[in-house]
Amino acid sequence: MAAVLIAALAVLAGCTPAPPQPPAEPPPTASISTAQPFTVVTTGAPTTYDPAAAVTSTDAIVALNVFSRLMVVHPEGAELKPDLATDCLYSSPTTYRCELPEGLTFHNGHPLTGSDVKFSVERAYRLSVPGTSVRLLDSLERIDVVDDLTVDFVLKWADTQFGYALATPAASVVDEELYDPDAVRPNEGQAVGSGPYQLVTTAADRLVFERFADYRGALTGVIDTIELRLVADSAGAEALMADGTADVVWRSLNAAARDRVRADALRTPAPDHRFTEQQLPDAHLAKLLVNPASPWRSDATIRAAVALALQADRSLASLVPPSVEGSAATFPVGGAPDVPAIGGQRPALTLSYASTAPDLRDLAGVLRDRLESRGGMSVQLVADHPGADLILTDGPAWVNTAFGWLQPYIDDPLPGSAGKVQELVQAARETTDPVQREALLGEVQAQAAADLTVLPISVGAEPIHLGDGVTLQGQPYGPGWQLGLWSLRA
Repeated sequence: MAAVLIAALAVLAGCTPAPPQPPAEPPPTASISTAQPFTVVTTGAPTTYDPAAAVTSTDAIVALNVFSRLMVVHPEGAELKPDLATDCLYSSPTTYRCELPEGLTFHNGHPLTGSDVKFSVERAYRLSVPGTSVRLLDSLERIDVVDDLTVDFVLKWADTQFGYALATPAASVVDEELYDPDAVRPNEGQAVGSGPYQLVTTAADRLVFERFADYRGALTGVIDTIELRLVADSAGAEALMADGTADVVWRSLNAAARDRVRADALRTPAPDHRFTEQQLPDAHLAKLLVNPASPWRSDATIRAAVALALQADRSLASLVPPSVEGSAATFPVGGAPDVPAIGGQRPALTLSYASTAPDLRDLAGVLRDRLESRGGMSVQLVADHPGADLILTDGPAWVNTAFGWLQPYIDDPLPGSAGKVQELVQAARETTDPVQREALLGEVQAQAAADLTVLPISVGAEPIHLGDGVTLQGQPYGPGWQLGLWSLRA
């Protein structure tokens, strides 16, 4: 019995559950980054991601950062040098040859060759979207692809300025396997270039750019991810500055907001989010265009009345900023000119302005008051209306040369002036004599002052606001003072 009892106890002991083991450590979870991306704030959403159709300042940010061009221009001094190309030189007075390096690729991995260059420039010329930089390419006769790495631009006449045209958005290189040769690419389609940044996210209030590691041009970026926040007005930009979201603010703050930023920079102790202002001299030029589609444009009396009614308030006497070579003061400013009576029924005009441009609504209001009180007109303000009779704009030139700043006038001269203007512009672009070029440009500007289809209003500095620790290095801007994301450092 004792033996049986011992055996039973042994069995029971063998069936006793083992003491519980401590619970296993849970597998590590991936950390979720809450870091705010480097953020650039600007007003106004882009109208297009297709460089051949770029017409606004925000369009230019996309075109110049996502796509490459054969040449690049530093706007200060209009210094021209290669970007995508290894070199571009005149092999004859009417042949501009560009050499490409080996191994160029687009963001999607497709090879970039001379065939893509030919396709891109011909496509932009074929589309000829109004308001783009394509008219600067109008000396082009044809493009010959010598081989994958060599392209000849054959010109109709010896255009000494052709290299500058190849640095503007319309000359951006796109993938011929992806882009329609006969239509602007819709914004629903991915923007694929070969520039320093890829456009990876598009939304109504933001664009996200990522650095392209295989970029081979002259404008290499450093910051891996940059978010471009799109706000409607100055108040929206100030809010993002106050809450610490903004690192850079570009073309967004009105005059009062800029004064507040300057005051904050002097405060002691400094605010949590302090910004410093840098200014680009003579980069902000306001001008008033008489719309070519307006029925009033052919009326010389109306054009003269508009110019005379505004003369006392205009501070700029040229369509070209005074600091740019070739600027000529041909428009009378100041004084108290007599505005002749228009006669007949009081004319009714519309005046458009960009609603997202800082201070432009206020300036439009001043111009309206002068036109009504001095010019005997009725003027209705209409925001963002491309069909208005008068269009107030402060957009920069596509390239910071006299030819670039004169483009709004040269693109749409009066029918009676078109032949003369074309001859003068061609002669100015052909000559290699700077004195002769300046004289010819002066004649163009004198004709602009006679036609009065574009009126210079004022010129001033373009500010950029940089947060603590943010700097601009290298070549910070595009050919006409457009913002280059590649220059930002933090």
